[in-house]
Amino acid sequence: MMIVSKIFSLLQFFTLFTITFASTEEATALLKWKATFKNQNNSLLASWKPSSDACNGWYGVICFNGRVNRLNITNSRVIGTVYDFPFSSLRFLEHFELSMNNLSGTIPPEIGKLTSLIYLDLSINQISGTIPPEIGLLTRRQTLHIFDNHLNGSIPEEIGYLRSLTEISLSTNSLNGSIPASLGNLNNLSHLYLYDNQLSGSIHAEIGKLANLVKAHLEINQLTGQSHPTCLVRIFVGDSNFYRTEA
Repeated sequence: MMIVSKIFSLLQFFTLFTITFASTEEATALLKWKATFKNQNNSLLASWKPSSDACNGWYGVICFNGRVNRLNITNSRVIGTVYDFPFSSLRFLEHFELSMNNLSGTIPPEIGKLTSLIYLDLSINQISGTIPPEIGLLTRRQTLHIFDNHLNGSIPEEIGYLRSLTEISLSTNSLNGSIPASLGNLNNLSHLYLYDNQLSGSIHAEIGKLANLVKAHLEINQLTGQSHPTCLVRIFVGDSNFYRTEA
């Protein structure tokens, strides 16, 4: 019985050590990212100081079981890049909220390492470049907001792998090409916002496979044709909008 007790104590010790080490790694990674900011005197992030535990009072950081689970520095006057973010060090991040800052540069392929991610909001920044196909690796994602930036290129077909998505908002960018047919795989999608881009081509019938779609804003593009939804959906295209119901 005493042997079992000692083994249990050792397991507790190693678990605690692992969690502490992970928090130290995450704290160091976030501090390195902060060091790349152009405004080092940001008072909102004054709590981000060298520490063995990123979970101990850091602004915008919420942890679960000693790991950084949520990072919310929305509207925090950050001037920096997403490219320098330590994606590989924050593997347990589920909520990533950086909207309404002054983040520029591109979204790197390393974003695909955030495989625990459920919620991503990079909206209202100065992010440019294309949406990397590695976005399709984030299969737990439910919300994807990258609206009001300077994204260009096409919407990657890999977005169709994100079958847990309920909301996509990529509006007010410079995205071009067609709406990928793979969107028809997103059976949980309820809201689709792609307005104010440079998208062209027809609205694929695959959008009609989106049984839970409630609203789709596709206006201010160069789209043609109409979709064939299987449920009541309000779709906004150009200066008009229409309802389609199942046959």
